[in-house]
Amino acid sequence: MGVAYRILDGASRAYNKLLLLPALRRSFAECGHNVTLGRHSEVSGAGNIYMGHDVYLGPRTTLLTTRAKIRIGDYVMSGPNLTVISGDHRTDILDRPMMTLSDEDKLPENDQDVIIGDDVWMGSGVTILKGVHVSDHCVIAAGAVVTKDIEPEFSIWGGVPARCLGSRLKG
Repeated sequence: MGVAYRILDGASRAYNKLLLLPALRRSFAECGHNVTLGRHSEVSGAGNIYMGHDVYLGPRTTLLTTRAKIRIGDYVMSGPNLTVISGDHRTDILDRPMMTLSDEDKLPENDQDVIIGDDVWMGSGVTILKGVHVSDHCVIAAGAVVTKDIEPEFSIWGGVPARCLGSRLKG
């Protein structure tokens, strides 16, 4: 079983690197050089996603957008299971099941751009929700759920919901 698994795993990696990732990069609104999206990742709304240079998003990353944009700066990295969602669902329509509501039913405030600055490190299992701006040079700890802007620059955030834990600057 070990040899067969390694052969299949190698074939899967080659497929991702040679076929899937190049096609995905072409579908982004913008995509810099040296962008890597980890295995088993999911992207929806690629035409509204803007990737900088030297970006590594770990395995099982999920980027979901419809009308709003997701902008990821230069030199950004994440651990596995990053989730970035630029939209929300309406909960005020009570005469229909929420599951039946479509993108056309949304209000403008249901979708808001997500902007991740340059030199940002997001740990494993980070979730970033609609309307969030992450300042340059920040760290977001593993498992954090980010519901508001991450500032100032060089700050360290973590928790559910995420809050400022400190600074990368000494002194």
